[in-house]
Amino acid sequence: MILCVMRIPPDQNGHGGSQRAWFLLNALCQLGPVHFVLISRKNDWDVSTTSLKSIEGLVESVTKIDIPEWEPTSRRQIGPLEGGWIDVAKMRSQDAPKISAGGLQRIAGQLPIRAADLVFAGRLPSAIIVQALIDKGLLSVKHRFVDFDDLMSKFKVRQLQTESRNLARQGRMLLQFDAAYLRAAEKRIARGWDGASVCTDEDVDALRTAHPAAHIVKIPNVIDREQLPAPAPAATGKVRLLFVGNLAFLPNVQGFQLFLEQAWPAIRAALPEAELTVVGLNPSPQMLRLVAEHDLPLHPNVPSMVPYYAAADMVIVPILVGSGTRIKILEAMAYGRAIVSTAMGAEGLGLEDGRHARIVGGMEDFATAVIELANDVPARQRMVEAARAFQQENYGPAAMTRAIGSALADMTAAPAPRSAGAQGD
Repeated sequence: MILCVMRIPPDQNGHGGSQRAWFLLNALCQLGPVHFVLISRKNDWDVSTTSLKSIEGLVESVTKIDIPEWEPTSRRQIGPLEGGWIDVAKMRSQDAPKISAGGLQRIAGQLPIRAADLVFAGRLPSAIIVQALIDKGLLSVKHRFVDFDDLMSKFKVRQLQTESRNLARQGRMLLQFDAAYLRAAEKRIARGWDGASVCTDEDVDALRTAHPAAHIVKIPNVIDREQLPAPAPAATGKVRLLFVGNLAFLPNVQGFQLFLEQAWPAIRAALPEAELTVVGLNPSPQMLRLVAEHDLPLHPNVPSMVPYYAAADMVIVPILVGSGTRIKILEAMAYGRAIVSTAMGAEGLGLEDGRHARIVGGMEDFATAVIELANDVPARQRMVEAARAFQQENYGPAAMTRAIGSALADMTAAPAPRSAGAQGD
């Protein structure tokens, strides 16, 4: 019996994390009966907007557990810094929360099963809460496996490096504390659990170097989309660009803003008929302001991405901060659309510049790559074909199923590691 505890609701057509959760759950269900548990906070937008009915036919049971102690403090009246320090005192980190004994009892009381052959935790917060339940004797499992997906501590460090100039000293201290705490939490789980996965070779190498005795494997992000026909030819001097993503996610907003400031004017100067369409989830006020200032079409929370990919010549990924891999790039490859991305955006996927996508260093090069591809349709089509074949071989659902099956088989054959403490190091 498998107990699958996730932080993000599975959704094949949702944001990147939801899509990964969907394919992970499907792969687990091929290995045995699964009881699914979603742990959440009251104001998690993806939890409130994603139905779990689509997975009811896959699993033995579906349980949603809200955790009031995990709610971040409201910043409206006391300010973001004060609220941040209150949360540190209350729960240590929102991504590795400390739950009281009473809170753990309430969670345990809602679990569909209290003993399992395998517990599979999706992302670090799930693993931290599962381990706390185990430590308190509220859950019994034979084997424990966590899918980190990407390393939260790595993202926080990159966020600190990028934003430190714009942060007050207290803000930098909060990010530094969070990064250090998350790194310690990742270490406890990686060393104490039977197995852990991440989505890139770079993160596998980093974890294995830091924790040689840990069982670390790669489980790639995957996508399953039918290739679309080539877009209808555009008029000379015209190119149709598409920006896709979670439009409330700060790295997406910041990268898009820099693109508009530094690359878009050069593109419009060279290609006066160029068009740029924005499609994604829950646009933030900053994103709404950006699209309004540049008079760009915005399509939020659409039921299907197909019409927008079908009408696009190129997908742009101007990401400057991140970790893991970008589902939006895999999606563009699967649909058959050319990609221009920063090196950070394409990180971890093994793409070759000029063969699978155009991968650039800065916004000046970004504009140049878009202009060159707009004027060379045959080169664009060769890139599309190579990228689609690469995605099918390395980032299709079968790749995830193979990776999970192999990882769990190796894990159950290996000696069990020492116990991991949920809160102490």
